[in-house]
Amino acid sequence: MTAKEKILSNIKDLQLPSKALPLVPIFEGLSDDKHSFFLETLETLGVEVIISEDKAALAQLVAERAEEGPVYSPISELGYTNTLENTEMADLNLSVIEGELGVAENGAIWVEGDALTERALTAIGSHLMIVLPYQKVVWNMHEAYTYVEPRQSGYGVFISGPSKTADIEQSLVKGAHGAKSLTVFIQK
Repeated sequence: MTAKEKILSNIKDLQLPSKALPLVPIFEGLSDDKHSFFLETLETLGVEVIISEDKAALAQLVAERAEEGPVYSPISELGYTNTLENTEMADLNLSVIEGELGVAENGAIWVEGDALTERALTAIGSHLMIVLPYQKVVWNMHEAYTYVEPRQSGYGVFISGPSKTADIEQSLVKGAHGAKSLTVFIQK
């Protein structure tokens, strides 16, 4: 028996009692209004924010942007669910997806894997639009992880702002490894 096998065997034979995971405190937010803070954070990240109570406004906005190039969305009400059949993913102009949860402290939005027909939709289109319900905003990542359960679908991602990178010469490039722009459509 090698030293490695001996150590692993000793560990396997240990019968330690299980312990409950520690409780992570939910910290208070940085202002009195988490929604205002979330919107300010998004604007700081270079995100276009549209707030509307009218669901038809979303369809109209997507239709306007469809004039610029192919659109795909798994949201059936928008009517762009079959465009991938006739479009190369590399030519996709706009992906419209649903967000599950917004995080005020960093502007991140949780996108559940089950809501995506293609995982590449979060990064492959030139532009990305995330539809987020107004009431689905939490203060911080500690609180967000009490709602997020990636083990159910096996995939999910936090998205925070459009893709950006800067090289050694401090030259900022948008869209180098993802969407050039991010629009968050918040439904009240």
